Amino acid sequence: MHITKAARARLRRALRRNLAEGWQRAVFAAPLGGREDADEPADERIVAGPASADVEVVAAALADLEATALEEARAGRVKQTFVIDARRSVVIDARHGKARVRELDDAAIHKRMGGKDRLLRPDRSAELLRVIGIMNADGTISTKRARKYKQVNHLIELCRPTWEHLKSHQAIGEGRPLRVLDLACGNATLSFLLAEALRLEGLPLRLHGVDVREPLIARARARAEALELPQLSFAVGTIAAAARSVVDVLGGPPDLVLALHACDTATDEALDLAIRAGAGAILAAPCCQRELAAQLEGADLRVPTPAIARHGLLRRAHGEVLTDALRVEALAACGYDTTTLEFVASEHTAKNLLIRALRRRPGQPVERERWRLGPLLERCRALAVRPTLLALLERDGSDMGAPGDDPG
Repeated sequence: MHITKAARARLRRALRRNLAEGWQRAVFAAPLGGREDADEPADERIVAGPASADVEVVAAALADLEATALEEARAGRVKQTFVIDARRSVVIDARHGKARVRELDDAAIHKRMGGKDRLLRPDRSAELLRVIGIMNADGTISTKRARKYKQVNHLIELCRPTWEHLKSHQAIGEGRPLRVLDLACGNATLSFLLAEALRLEGLPLRLHGVDVREPLIARARARAEALELPQLSFAVGTIAAAARSVVDVLGGPPDLVLALHACDTATDEALDLAIRAGAGAILAAPCCQRELAAQLEGADLRVPTPAIARHGLLRRAHGEVLTDALRVEALAACGYDTTTLEFVASEHTAKNLLIRALRRRPGQPVERERWRLGPLLERCRALAVRPTLLALLERDGSDMGAPGDDPG
């Protein structure tokens, strides 16, 4: 693309006038053809800002940036945004060199947050929002991603009672951070959201995530490095392996166990680990609850109506609800107060159930003799089902440490 001499001069003047004290990154993008809310620019390049605020370093970087900006403009990337900080950026259309300063003032922030006060504000949590893919590199949030932004803030508020419950029973500080275990963590989005929320709340954190999928763990590690979060670690492994290593990795039993979308009976493994570890709080979002649907096939006399057993779609739906209902009852029998919540609107996904469990006696040793599984076992026998969680809780096995004896 041809850039006129006058446009080049205006571009240089705009850069020198606005970026003399440094910038975080430059974003060069092709025009979107009026699609300002597109989720991905058609063509984009991101260049990091100077590594130092030293005057000479910034001056040298600015000279290089001028050349880069012209080169990118000739390549068609004429929509150029120079992010100064979380609130300020300079937007230049290189076709004519005109610049405007875009400032995210309190009114703009309030509007971007949908008119509500949210914990993860676009100014103070910009790096997190950018790394997890909600905020664009140029600091904007598209219409589609704005929905996701509201969803993650809603999810964090659903998590708030867990850390408030834990800190009311345990002195959390630098010497004794909140210990969190994320099982079947996947991309670990909730781990990063929680880390940011606790940072804003002033609560130190030590978090470990586990998943069997190596590419997802590699991505989670890269995100932690990008966000400079050494207190977050991730490992490839099974839930069973995590049960053996969690005390060493976290420096003690977990205070909070996360299990979002651990598939089918993996949720049961996660709940069993959390209960045996004496976790003070649990957040689980089950999915793919297939186990009981298979057990209910042909069980005409043990379902509310025979049609449930005879029709696969009805049987699967009934099996999903029954599975989670029995999980809630098992948690209650093991000393937890449970709440079931919708954490994503049902029109976005059917996998929107969140089980939040708070231990009634957090910090106390796990005492299996206090569990009250008998009535639940009788109910399962009457229903002719055998959920994995109950089978796991019934087996013998040593607990992973007594939280009450933990000196930390």
